[in-house]
Amino acid sequence: MAESDPERLKLTPEQRRFLGGPRSANPQPPTEQQSPRQEPVSKTKSAAPPVSSQSTETSAPAEHRTSRRVRKLKFSNVFEMQYLALLLGGIVLLGATFYVGKKFEYWHYLIVTRNEAKIAAQATGDFAGASAEELVEHAVMDERLGQWDQAAKRLIAAKYKNISMGGVLFHAAKLYYDHSEFDAADRLLESSIGFGENVDAANYLRGMIASSRNDFPAAERFFEAAINAAPFNADYYYSLGETLRKDHKPKDAIARYEQAARRGVESEQPICYFKARMAALEAGDVDPVSSELEQKRKLGPLSIDWQMTDAAIAIQQGDTARAIKLIEDGREADRPQLDARFAACVGDRFFSAASQNNQELAQACRVNQ
Repeated sequence: MAESDPERLKLTPEQRRFLGGPRSANPQPPTEQQSPRQEPVSKTKSAAPPVSSQSTETSAPAEHRTSRRVRKLKFSNVFEMQYLALLLGGIVLLGATFYVGKKFEYWHYLIVTRNEAKIAAQATGDFAGASAEELVEHAVMDERLGQWDQAAKRLIAAKYKNISMGGVLFHAAKLYYDHSEFDAADRLLESSIGFGENVDAANYLRGMIASSRNDFPAAERFFEAAINAAPFNADYYYSLGETLRKDHKPKDAIARYEQAARRGVESEQPICYFKARMAALEAGDVDPVSSELEQKRKLGPLSIDWQMTDAAIAIQQGDTARAIKLIEDGREADRPQLDARFAACVGDRFFSAASQNNQELAQACRVNQ
């Protein structure tokens, strides 16, 4: 039996496959051979910390939120203080800038005027012992004697001795202006404006000087300043309109002429409106002027300013022969104030420009014949 056991245990491969493979000599239940399977821990249970741990973690974020809130409040307070400081600084700076800006011109003109007064005093050597009032009195006498240059120097010195004395610089500047000493007049007018003396008239004269130099932008600024200082003076609007036309701005000039007409005396209004019509023709607005002219014809004989308007339209349309006849008829007409109105109309820059290329037209536009 013992010898036959090995014989009996030998199995062929087919038998092994049939019997299901080899078996263990020490079989155990399948549950004992495998390690016990661990049940998955519930996420809810594992996520839930003990009570003591949860209270600690809850209190920590609350402290962080409190500290963050405190830091935000501190930052907000600092930012507000900086903003307030910047705002106050800006207001102070703006006020200082305004104050310095207002005073700068005064200081500038004060220095310039004092230098001119010192130069005048040193040049004559006769003003050292005279008071400002005495200098003004002597200046009045010098002016009556025709010694306008000496009078102007005395007035400048009087201003240097008594800055509160008003009008003397402007009067000195006017003396130089009336005698065509425009450089000296312009400097004194600038000083006069700086001291607040005759601001409107001083700006007007500076505008006239700038216009004579063909510095039209400067002239326009000065006339605008004169208008701002005295908005009811017709001459300032009229001169601004003339300068705008010279500066090739006829449409802007129309409104200025009309403003001058509304502010001027009745005898000056026709010329102001005539100038406005000439500016309209220069701007190319012929039809409105022609329509208004036809309306005037229906009302009766034309005034001299409308006759000259008719001549200007003829020139604009290229009918120079008709324009010359109208101008000659206007010269021969017997009307009150004809000479002044005719001279003002025919002396307009519209006819001056047209006469440059036509000798017959230039002859007809001559005032003295």
